[in-house]
Amino acid sequence: MQIDVTIDDREPASLIRAVREHPDVESVEVAHLPAGDLAIGSVGFERKTLSDYVGSAMGRSGSDLDDQVRRLDERYAHAYVLLEGNLDDLEELRTGVPASAIRGSIASITARLGVAVIPCSDRERLVDMATRLGRKHVEEPSNRRLPTGAVTARNEPTAKRMYACIDGIGPRLAAALYESYPSMETLLTASVEELRSIDGIGEGRARRIYGALREE
Repeated sequence: MQIDVTIDDREPASLIRAVREHPDVESVEVAHLPAGDLAIGSVGFERKTLSDYVGSAMGRSGSDLDDQVRRLDERYAHAYVLLEGNLDDLEELRTGVPASAIRGSIASITARLGVAVIPCSDRERLVDMATRLGRKHVEEPSNRRLPTGAVTARNEPTAKRMYACIDGIGPRLAAALYESYPSMETLLTASVEELRSIDGIGEGRARRIYGALREE
């Protein structure tokens, strides 16, 4: 499913470019958002780098983040704070704020304000997380039944069933993948260009398959 994304006009051009390049994004509108940095339908996202988060959550003038999160939650049916950075790097920021206090702040906002704070290792992962969350809410997955034949049969080879679980790959493409790569080990050796040579797999799907096998 392709989605439409609105990005606040104060966000950097590199973020706008990253969103436009995501294979699941159909259109991008740059406009002034009254709350949040990205919006997908009724889903709003506040984007923070680690240093931004520390500054807004624990600055000398108090917490600006609480106000930002409350406005985000009031504006959208679903609200998230996405952190651009790895929590393992907190100690290297040298902000004078203990890493344990920052993690405590993340837990507090999630529990007290009811808005999930999700760490994303880098900008690409952040954009992908926002896109996936927005799409899931738009699709209303809890109310949507899988079409007949959407799940690979249990008597099929394990590798083929695993291929069908990759985002955007159904039974037909799983069968095509299995024909070329009959085991996970052989699929791991495939490049994006080689995956694109399979009928029905374009650039976006090829990159999704390649990335899915290498996610932690």
